[in-house]
Amino acid sequence: MTRSPLLALSALLALLAPFAEAAEDDAARPSLEGRFARPPADARMLKIIHSWPDPPAKQDEVMRSLEAQGFGGMVSNVSFEGYLESPPRWEAFARAVDEARRRGFAQWLYDERGYPSGNAGGIVLRDHPEWEARGLLVAQGVTAGKPVSLASPQGRVVLAAAFPMRDGAIDMAGKIDLAARVQSGRLEWEPPATGGPWRVLLITEDRLYEGTHADSNLSDKRPYINLLVPEATRYFLDVTHRRYADRLGKDLGGLFIASFTDEPSLMSVFMRPMPYAALPWSPRLAAEFRARRGYPLEPALSALVAEAGPVGPKARHDFWLTIAELVSENYFGAIRDWCRGHGLLSGGHLLMEESLAAHVPLYGDLFRCVRMLDAPGMDCLTSLPPEVPWYVARMVAGAGELEGNTVVMSETSDHAQRHRPPGDRRPIRDVTEAEIRGTLNRLLVGGVNCITSYYSFHGLPDDAVRRLNEGFGRCATMLRGTHPVADVAVVYPIESAWVRFTPSRLWTGDCPAAGAFDALFRDAMEGLFGARREFLVVDSRALAEAKPVDGTLFHKDQAWRVIVLPGADTMPIAAWENLAQFAREGGVVIALGKLPANSEAEFPSPRVREIAREVFGPAGPGPTATANERGGGGIYLPPGSESLLPIALRGVLGPDLEVGGNPGPVRMTHRRGEDHDLYFVINDSPRPWTGVLTLPADAGAGPVTRWDPADGRGYAIGPRPAASLTLGPYGATLLRSPPVRPVPRKPLVSGPLPGLAVSRLDPGPPTLGHGEFVRGELRTLAGAKDGRPARYESVARLTKAGVDVHAFVQFRFDRPRSLSPGDCVVVDVTVPPGQATSTELLVFLHEAGGGDFLATAARSLAEPGRIRSIIPVGRFRRFEGAKDADGLLDPSRIGAISVGWGGYKGVEGEVIRFEVEPPLRGEVR
Repeated sequence: MTRSPLLALSALLALLAPFAEAAEDDAARPSLEGRFARPPADARMLKIIHSWPDPPAKQDEVMRSLEAQGFGGMVSNVSFEGYLESPPRWEAFARAVDEARRRGFAQWLYDERGYPSGNAGGIVLRDHPEWEARGLLVAQGVTAGKPVSLASPQGRVVLAAAFPMRDGAIDMAGKIDLAARVQSGRLEWEPPATGGPWRVLLITEDRLYEGTHADSNLSDKRPYINLLVPEATRYFLDVTHRRYADRLGKDLGGLFIASFTDEPSLMSVFMRPMPYAALPWSPRLAAEFRARRGYPLEPALSALVAEAGPVGPKARHDFWLTIAELVSENYFGAIRDWCRGHGLLSGGHLLMEESLAAHVPLYGDLFRCVRMLDAPGMDCLTSLPPEVPWYVARMVAGAGELEGNTVVMSETSDHAQRHRPPGDRRPIRDVTEAEIRGTLNRLLVGGVNCITSYYSFHGLPDDAVRRLNEGFGRCATMLRGTHPVADVAVVYPIESAWVRFTPSRLWTGDCPAAGAFDALFRDAMEGLFGARREFLVVDSRALAEAKPVDGTLFHKDQAWRVIVLPGADTMPIAAWENLAQFAREGGVVIALGKLPANSEAEFPSPRVREIAREVFGPAGPGPTATANERGGGGIYLPPGSESLLPIALRGVLGPDLEVGGNPGPVRMTHRRGEDHDLYFVINDSPRPWTGVLTLPADAGAGPVTRWDPADGRGYAIGPRPAASLTLGPYGATLLRSPPVRPVPRKPLVSGPLPGLAVSRLDPGPPTLGHGEFVRGELRTLAGAKDGRPARYESVARLTKAGVDVHAFVQFRFDRPRSLSPGDCVVVDVTVPPGQATSTELLVFLHEAGGGDFLATAARSLAEPGRIRSIIPVGRFRRFEGAKDADGLLDPSRIGAISVGWGGYKGVEGEVIRFEVEPPLRGEVR
């Protein structure tokens, strides 16, 4: 119900005292105070239970335990024993569901025996083995004239050919058919004496199982269905969802909030080293491609797996667009439609949500698939707050927001702290109550408002678990049904990854060009998160559908005044035209690393490049703003300077929330309900935080209240819209106010962005550290002279294939150097041309007497040339396994800085080179 204005004296007195004092009255009516004090079941965490015990008494015992721990309900399924086909198991499950309903628990329905979902515990492929996942398996080699011998992947040969290479790309017109040379499982070919180089491709078509998620998961290892085949999903629904409806009644929505589908995928990523790469395939894919794109797929296959000049980007764009359409329609769309017909939300989460590069081979477009879910979700496998992928929550919540959905789920656990595969001698780590609270808070800031729990809660008493359930439930109660008040939209750059994507033999490691988008996309979000900027992740479809009016881009409940393009140079022309009009009318577009270049039909597109010149002006060597007469326009942050995004944004938008004191650990999300705004503010630190939070001035036009999720009480703030408070370790608070007006946007001014004052740190001579299976050498190329820095070259030769190796150039200081939290580390690195190493450039800060803290330079060691990388100190995170007293970087005590690469599994004999200059300190002016 809507309460009377809190300015009334009686209401104000009630606010000055805890709201929860009238708990019994509150619980009897649906007031905000009552729901916050005692959050409803569907707002609390839901425990995942895969096997209810058969005896009713045992079931009741489980439910009493859940009640004692404060859980709101559960996610469950019929027993894995005799899955879907055992009448006694169905009877036990039906009884458990009915008893849970009677007790007032909220329930979700899990749709598989283990994971990944889609196979009904093996029933689908048992009855229809022809629907198993299939792929194109790709082996290839390059020769400068020597004979070629390639082992053939299993399966039917689709393409065996040699292509002359020009400037690193294959010449498709010069193709030599080698199908006749494939005999006894090998392709043998001697190139003509005219010279090379040549690229030889051998592509077969076969099942996808060995090395994939189907073979590598921790649940049931069994063959998996093909998501490109619609009949497979329809049969999965028939033998799973329909049976639940037959047993429990067609109105499943009367029992369950949502279904839960778990990590379905195309199985086109290998999770252990394989001798070949993979692309998704189905018997009807070529026909579907021709019908949707208007030309045959087969002649373009070589362009999907190797650089092929001008024809490559279009072929890859169209292939992955087709894959994305089929997966989203055939699987996620089919489940959504079935669930809606039975009163359920379709929910669940996908695989490898953290990696945008992996979204391509697994789904074509993960965001498009997530938009098909009515209760989209994610997977959080860690409960150490600095490692929690809040940015995945923000991405998934963005997809939900664009579709008007209100439930965003995270399957959450301490898996990474407890699971140890054979040979892993790391001790099991019990996470604390505070760390779990910090994990949940990060997810809430990201946009999650429903937790499905695999937590062990090992070592925590019931009252601690109850506090966690109540605290999360209070936050979810306040946040669910609100919308982000986002001035900024960050574009999901999937089309730009498509045009660069080629398949890999392990993860996406053979494709550094697509992998670079991981860093750009994630770093943009991390920068906004650290700067306390509310933003929404959007796709090109949303940009094309939005309406530009007076410098604001409107989409449903959203109004964006700044659009961020993290490497996004490829989108449909309708999206580009909308952005151009948005900028003309006073909006600001910020491009990170790349300028607009391609449409969905032209690669490059003259029209898109014309838009780039209009919005961003001529590309300069450094960060530049180009303004138009309406005060809008474009800001371009070239490679290496992308981390200056928060600084660039500060020049056009003031802060939404002022933080007095040390703002470093404070994170927030700004949301809007029907008649109010909410600021959910967290201390993202294991240390207490004390300071002042000041809302925009017009928030003081009405009552401002602070709500404490720890005690379930609300307190008045006034008369000024500011709160002086202390937040405990990983603590949180909610500030509720009347709707606030948008922060005034400053007109964009043309010219270079505010500069970065760079100063020397004067380390001693560097040393090279490397792994056991690396033969390393550090060469001095030039000493410091006439104001020019010294230059060093790291040369590392791998002596063993398939093992985790590293090499870092370390610069030590004679005494600790002091950096401020607002400083940047500036690294100048040159990569030689022709290097194909797919690993990222990494930078360590070593705290004197403390731990090691890592950040990525957002650059691949396959990207040639000299690039200056600017990395904010706030971007460094504790390296897993590094010992540090509190896990937090003290930037005033930097003992050394290391620059290099690691976590790489290459081939024997591979040589990785880079040149590096002594790191510098950058101060933003």
